[in-house]
Amino acid sequence: MLQSWLHWRAGVVAVIRFDFRDVLQDVKDADIDWDAWRPLYEEGRTPQAAVDRAFLRDL
Repeated sequence: MLQSWLHWRAGVVAVIRFDFRDVLQDVKDADIDWDAWRPLYEEGRTPQAAVDRAFLRDL
C-alpha cells in the first residue's frame, strides 16, 4: 500500500537533506515542485527511489 502523500513528501525532503547535505540541507517542503514529483509517488516509488530517479541516480 502506498504511503500517504504527506508522509511520502516528508520522506523525500528527508532524503534530499541527507543525500545532498552539502548543498541542500536546508531545503523545505515549500521549496519543492510537488506537481512534478507526484507521478513518482503514483508509480509507487519509495522516497529514496524517487530522489534517485529525480536526480538521475538510477540510470
